[in-house]
Amino acid sequence: MRGIGIKATCIGIFVNLMLFFIKLYIGISANSLAVYCDAVNNLGDTLSCAVALAGFFALKRLDEKKANRLQSLCTFVIELVITFTGGYFVYNGLERLLYPLPVTYSKKYAVLIAVTVLVKALMAVMYKAFNKKANSAVLKAMILDSVLDCFITLFALMSLILVAKVNYAVDGVFAIITGSAITVTAIRELISQVKYLIND
Repeated sequence: MRGIGIKATCIGIFVNLMLFFIKLYIGISANSLAVYCDAVNNLGDTLSCAVALAGFFALKRLDEKKANRLQSLCTFVIELVITFTGGYFVYNGLERLLYPLPVTYSKKYAVLIAVTVLVKALMAVMYKAFNKKANSAVLKAMILDSVLDCFITLFALMSLILVAKVNYAVDGVFAIITGSAITVTAIRELISQVKYLIND
C-alpha cells in the first residue's frame, strides 16, 4: 500500500500543480472568477497530495492500527483543505456579485479548460486503479476529490461560455454554487473522519 500511495500522490502533486498554473493564467487573463477559483482548488489539491505523501512515507514504521489512524488523519486534513477552498469560492462569488467585473471569453481558453476536465477524469480513473491494489482511505478521498473537480471545472467552463452571452454576474453565481457544493461534501467527510478518530 505504501509504495502505491507514494506513486499516486507524486503523480497527483505534479499534475495538480500543472493544472493550477494553466488555470491561474486563464483565470487572470480572462478575468474569470470561476476559473481562478478552480485554479486555487487545484493548488489545494496539490497541498492535499503533499500531506498524503507525507502520511504514506510515515506508514513504514507503524503497525496496522496506527497506520489506519494516520490514513484517517491525512484524509481529515485533505477534507479540511477542501472545506476552506469551498468557503473561499463562496466568499469570492459573493464579492463578484456585489462588485461585478467584465470577463473576456476566448475559444482557446475554453478548449484548454475542457482538456483539464479530461485530465481530472483520467486522474480519478488512475486513483481508482491504485486503490484496488491498496484499499486506502486517502486514495478514496482523492478519487472523490478528482470526480468533484471534474464538475467544478465543467462549471467554470460553462461560466466562461455563458458570461459572454448573458452577463458577467453569472461568474459569481457559478463560484457560489460550486463553493457551496464543495463545502457541504467536505464537511460530511470531515464529520465521518472525526467520528472514526474519536471512536477508534
